Amino acid sequence: MSRLREEYVETGKVKFVYKHFAILGPESNRGAEASECAAEQDAFWPYHDRLFADQNENHDSLNQEKLVSLAGELELDTSAFADCLSSGRYSLQISRESQAVQALGLRGTPGFLINGLFINGAQPFDVFQQVIDEQLAAVESK
Repeated sequence: MSRLREEYVETGKVKFVYKHFAILGPESNRGAEASECAAEQDAFWPYHDRLFADQNENHDSLNQEKLVSLAGELELDTSAFADCLSSGRYSLQISRESQAVQALGLRGTPGFLINGLFINGAQPFDVFQQVIDEQLAAVESK
């Protein structure tokens, strides 16, 4: 994702929209809410990436203590983060985004739509590059 962000999003070639798809139950919802709480401290992507790395490494429970601990590892204000997470202020947003993604026909994560073309699963940069470059060329030729 970082290379895609650097080469396409940060250069203004592509608009990237991230939608939560919390499909694994309450822990999935809590993780999504936690990333939004991190966003309040301008740390959405660092938190998101750390959260997923932790799940791949440890498969720990995503309870409040664990989520706040991850925020601390990123040197976020853990008190503000914990207050945000306890408030549930992002739960409706997460629910709505998950429903919208499901309505698009996606059934798993990660999933990507590029101008309506679906790319399923984690793919190498080259796969995204090919599709994005084809779509950019099509737009430029019009």
